[in-house]
Amino acid sequence: MFKQIKLKNGIKVILAPRAQTRAVSVLVLMRVGSRYENSSNNGISHFVEHLMFKGTKKRPSTLDISQELDSIGADYNAFTSKEATGYYIKAGKENLDLACDLLSDMLIESTFVQEEIERERGIILEEINMYEDNPMSKIGDFFEEDLFGENTSLGQHVIGTPQNIKSIKRADIVSYWQKHYKAGNLLIAISGNFNEKSALSVLEEKFGIIKKSKRNAIRPARVLSSKAKFCAHHKKTNQAHLMLGFPSISSDHKDRYALGVLNIILGGNMSSRLFIQVRERLGLCYFITSGAEMFEDTGAFYIHAGLDLKNVDKALDAVSKELRDIKENPVAKEELLKAKQFIKGKMALSQEDSLEIASFYAGQAMNRKKILTPEQVFAKIDKVKASDVRRVACDILNKKKAHLTTLSPFKDIHKFDKNLDF
Repeated sequence: MFKQIKLKNGIKVILAPRAQTRAVSVLVLMRVGSRYENSSNNGISHFVEHLMFKGTKKRPSTLDISQELDSIGADYNAFTSKEATGYYIKAGKENLDLACDLLSDMLIESTFVQEEIERERGIILEEINMYEDNPMSKIGDFFEEDLFGENTSLGQHVIGTPQNIKSIKRADIVSYWQKHYKAGNLLIAISGNFNEKSALSVLEEKFGIIKKSKRNAIRPARVLSSKAKFCAHHKKTNQAHLMLGFPSISSDHKDRYALGVLNIILGGNMSSRLFIQVRERLGLCYFITSGAEMFEDTGAFYIHAGLDLKNVDKALDAVSKELRDIKENPVAKEELLKAKQFIKGKMALSQEDSLEIASFYAGQAMNRKKILTPEQVFAKIDKVKASDVRRVACDILNKKKAHLTTLSPFKDIHKFDKNLDF
């Protein structure tokens, strides 16, 4: 079970105690990411995230921070997405005070020393280069850019552009941090072995000094194109990396559980239809998968594959066949049951880890009206019918709204339109 409360300054707190573990995890989510940036400062949320570990007034250097965490064997890291920035520490249960002190110190008292900014600027530019050299991951950026629109809030790349990273100044970073790192945007989730009364006291002491503020509001996503779109990104590669995707639903949509089941059936695991047909039986690829991205007000459903250049048309024929079938014919009872069991099984395993539990509740609290327990989610999944899966498939897998994005030697991919028949 969990409790949801607020500190005196309005910071949301979720407490999910688990007495059977020796660990405790503290996850801080900030309601800011690339979605809150513009074309001139795109990448600044991720830049700020990197700099949180580079020194505070109390802990002047990155070594001071890392040595203190390493001395207790903690797991710690951070991440930036389109809608949030997260920081976490997972440690032994006796180190809750230290974890909260460190996280609050980083969020409130980071110094943003110019020398560290310049050093991190170089690191992020190399991170961008790493992604540029990895077509399997880079294709995802291109797909979202093509689907949501270049330079739109959701079409921007989380990591930013080399031009922006080179030009962002210390004053820009400090201003952005001061604007967004406020109580109204902050959510803290603690899970593991801890005393609730003591935890609340520590949180009030460490985070209660942050001033009250309003919550960041998103700029609504632009209306997505209702026409099919083909976008070829040219690169000399040995494989054609492609994503076939569609506008989809938001993170709080009533059909999100049916879409989750649809995803598993289509391409969500190694016994899914696309994996078995396109890889195992036809031997057309090494990997093929499907997935769903859900944001606060919109989403995307996609199929992702890496293919031999001469097999793209055959693979798209096979994919189309599976999409037609799942739209035209009800899913068999046994296949539906297996997909549900897969989702619930993976979820049950994740609940063995305190950090995963904190993430489970915090992720819901960021964008959803109501937070559900795992048992309540299981019940929602169990209620999904074959007719629900087919209905969602017909709604989303619409050829007229299909977006095909490739990263390959192909300069024009309109010829593959004939292979998309669903």
